Amino acid sequence: MTKRDATYRRLIHTDRWLRLRRDKLTADPACERCRAEGRISAATEVHHIVPVEDAVNDAERERLMFDSANLKSLCHACHLQEHVELGRSGVKLARRRAENQVRKAIDKLFGGGGG
Repeated sequence: MTKRDATYRRLIHTDRWLRLRRDKLTADPACERCRAEGRISAATEVHHIVPVEDAVNDAERERLMFDSANLKSLCHACHLQEHVELGRSGVKLARRRAENQVRKAIDKLFGGGGG
């Protein structure tokens, strides 16, 4: 597990996140994606539009995690579909994470400030 994953797991279990998640689902109880496609479904999950795991440092991870403008209410099926479309599942996810690790290492070596 990378530090990025550990930080995300820590943040996702904080009282601050649980309150923000509850408030988002209360404010937007219908799936936003279904609504945009002309369907009505209850939202059961909250999705980060810009993935928290892609942040380059802890400060950016926290900003993305708790930014209410970075959230969208989704039903389970749409949440899964968002992750598939973003390449955040299966082989695509593993490949992208490996590429991000390489980019971060290169930035660190050459002073790109990636870390």
